[in-house]
Amino acid sequence: LQLGMYCKIIKDILIKYRNMSVIKLIVFSFIIKKHESIQVECFSAKNSTDLVLKALSQIAGRYDELISQLPYIFQAIDLLIKNNICDLHTNEVMCLLPESTPHKLMKGFIFSAIEESKSYTDRQFLKEVISIV
Repeated sequence: LQLGMYCKIIKDILIKYRNMSVIKLIVFSFIIKKHESIQVECFSAKNSTDLVLKALSQIAGRYDELISQLPYIFQAIDLLIKNNICDLHTNEVMCLLPESTPHKLMKGFIFSAIEESKSYTDRQFLKEVISIV
């Protein structure tokens, strides 16, 4: 069940953004899955500063949970690659499907946070994740 959820989430992220680093894909897929399970947004699309930090703050203190979810996320990425939905180049996962409508949670706050994360290098992003989680 979890593997299927992560496959859908990762596919939706990649359809919308076309490519994303593995590190960012792992973290944002975990955040989106958390949103789906609680179905409550802490922030709205009206927030406009430090969106990445606000998104990461939602998983603060969930280190053990994030670590326990890593095998499912890696398996989902692997499954999507094996089924020619995406491809891996160096440290980026790229979508091979045509663009379509993203998942409902890919709008608003999460959309803005992922957009802002593009300005972060993987190293900066990982430092923020480690300091918050």
